Amino acid sequence: MEKAKEKKVLGIIALIIAIFALILSWVPIINNIAAIFAVLGIILGVIALVINRNNKKTIALIATILSVLSIIVVLATQGLYSKAIDDATGKSDKNVTSTASSTASSTASSTASSEKKDDNTKKTFKLNETVKQQNGLEIKVNNVKFTQGTEYTTPKAGTQFILVNVTLKNTGNKSVSYNPYDFKLDDNGNQTDMNSYAGNDEQGNPVVSDDLHSGTLQPNATVSGTLVGEGNPENDIKLASVDYDGEINWTISLK
Repeated sequence: MEKAKEKKVLGIIALIIAIFALILSWVPIINNIAAIFAVLGIILGVIALVINRNNKKTIALIATILSVLSIIVVLATQGLYSKAIDDATGKSDKNVTSTASSTASSTASSTASSEKKDDNTKKTFKLNETVKQQNGLEIKVNNVKFTQGTEYTTPKAGTQFILVNVTLKNTGNKSVSYNPYDFKLDDNGNQTDMNSYAGNDEQGNPVVSDDLHSGTLQPNATVSGTLVGEGNPENDIKLASVDYDGEINWTISLK
């Protein structure tokens, strides 16, 4: 039996928003607004898909795909822009120190740490520890959640979505840029980007509504957000800070 004609009104609205988001996704700074439109396009697209579950759903499907593509373009372009800025300013996060709440550091130990920078690189921290980079940026993992996805969005076979909520704080006296592409999910040594899309719940709401985007932190400023990766929860899962040359600076165990 041929499917009924598609109910197009909501799908057309979603498509217009998705096209607008895709156009803006290439523009620096403004593409933050594009991400908002893209999320809205996804929500409306999914709703249109549900409404037309027994009908044709061409427009709704195109709108949803374009919205997802817009988010991917936003993340990719922000990563490129951030890299260009960091390269121009000579950003270096290769030396990190642990500032675990249970450890009190003295002036003498700080001096010794600065004299032996290599001793603090490529170190794995525990889940309850805070990592402090040489540029003054502190990174703390607030919580970790594992999910098998939703009806319409599932992770790769043999993996689950791993939602890592982090807080970044600038403890230095200069502004510090940050970007989700500064981090990778380390699954038994296999490092992948944390830019996965975890889909929407049964009510059409995004599973992750507080994605960590790129930006700049002024001194004493903080920002929190969620990074989404895909990995096997049975493996040794870590959050890794990776320099642009591919070198791991530090890792935080997520289990």
